Amino acid sequence: MLNEIRTNKKLMLTLSVGLVLRILFLVVGAKYYFGRDNIFVDGDTQVWAACIQNLIETGTYTMNPEHEYGFFGRTPGYSFFIGFFYLLTGKDWNAAYPIIAWTQVLLDVIAIYFVYKIGIKLFRGDKKHAVTPALIYAVYPFIIVWTPVVYSESLSIFFLILGLYFYISEEKKYNYIFAGTFISLSLLCRPQVLIMIPVMVIILIFQNRKNFRALFTKSLQFGISVLIFYGSWPIRNYVNYDKIILTQDLRGWNVADKDWIAFTQYLYSVKAEWQPQFDDLIHNRKVIFPKEAYINVEDSLKLEKAIYLAQNCGSSFSNWRGYWKEPITRENCNEEIKQLFDELKEDQIATNPLNFYILVPLENLSKALFKYKLYDTKTVARKVGSLLFVFRTFLILLGIVGILILFRKKEPLPIEILIVLLYFILLYFSLCFGTGPQFRNIEIRYFLPADVLLLLPASVTLKTLTDKFRKQNA
Repeated sequence: MLNEIRTNKKLMLTLSVGLVLRILFLVVGAKYYFGRDNIFVDGDTQVWAACIQNLIETGTYTMNPEHEYGFFGRTPGYSFFIGFFYLLTGKDWNAAYPIIAWTQVLLDVIAIYFVYKIGIKLFRGDKKHAVTPALIYAVYPFIIVWTPVVYSESLSIFFLILGLYFYISEEKKYNYIFAGTFISLSLLCRPQVLIMIPVMVIILIFQNRKNFRALFTKSLQFGISVLIFYGSWPIRNYVNYDKIILTQDLRGWNVADKDWIAFTQYLYSVKAEWQPQFDDLIHNRKVIFPKEAYINVEDSLKLEKAIYLAQNCGSSFSNWRGYWKEPITRENCNEEIKQLFDELKEDQIATNPLNFYILVPLENLSKALFKYKLYDTKTVARKVGSLLFVFRTFLILLGIVGILILFRKKEPLPIEILIVLLYFILLYFSLCFGTGPQFRNIEIRYFLPADVLLLLPASVTLKTLTDKFRKQNA
């Protein structure tokens, strides 16, 4: 690895650019982008920290030992990662967080190198063009911004890239064991990676459909590693707690109990955004929904009752920052709130299926692909951050065009591009069109695994354009 970097000046320059950008953002830019002095801690950081801290101190992995769903609040991959630094610093989170951030910066620079290695496969051994996807990744802002934050995005992408690299490296011994291991570790950091496992299994079957012996051997390697590293999590959930939970369940979090989940699920049956209704609710203002919510008088009255209860005795809402009075610690009415919003959601599906199944998901898809600004644009840094979303959309479109370019060639799609295509379609479709509690909450970071993989076909588009430009000038 080091010899290869030393002898390849373009690769060395690419890695240097990636390292400098990440250090500059951590040291200078992050506090302006996030608008806070403590760049390491964000809203969900304490949940991962609480899970591993409870394991260390009590022997039980849980974010809330007093709630039946607290044991499943976060998949354990990232918690174990940050827990190592917690122990290393003498159980001092304030000392651990900066070290975690710098470690994530270094791991992400290593990821640039493995993107380059994947690029060699993509461009059939052409090391010159293999630098292109590595360079795009090196300057990609939506991975850079997560490197200093104690969030699982950066580590998950690192493992995802390693998993893809080993999956396509047939020349390496036991490559499918390593592929299954790293994809599992990525999944144990971010649940959105779960879709990658069936994608890789489908492609493995398709590739080896005429050679049963090879199919059996490769599937066994991949399957055993996935079973050991990822499978231990749902097995633990079923054996210890008699619950079938493949990734996570947020109900054990004090801001995301059954009342809040039912509210968001109803809201996503009506519209694609949860604002301004959520802010109005917790600030005790009048909450107004789109006209689709007021289909009949009975539902309108039921909705008014549900909102009143949520504002006054919903425990989840009371724990959100900005709630209009003190958090509710006494007896709550979460069950009644859940029942009302569940009934409203079912009525919405029955009376307005076009809006639920088509129009709202299409709004989600539009937001996922073409989001162009942040919610908060009060500072110059946030305004610049909003412009970066335009760059993100541009790269997504370049990736789609790259896939179309490869389709037009009279040869099979490269295996890495086939993985990218299937994963991109399935992830975007499930998050935008899905109907369960894990879906329709369109946060752009949830699409990061697919967006990063799309940089591979995006580099194909750039190569095609530069080749045409050179021919014209020649």
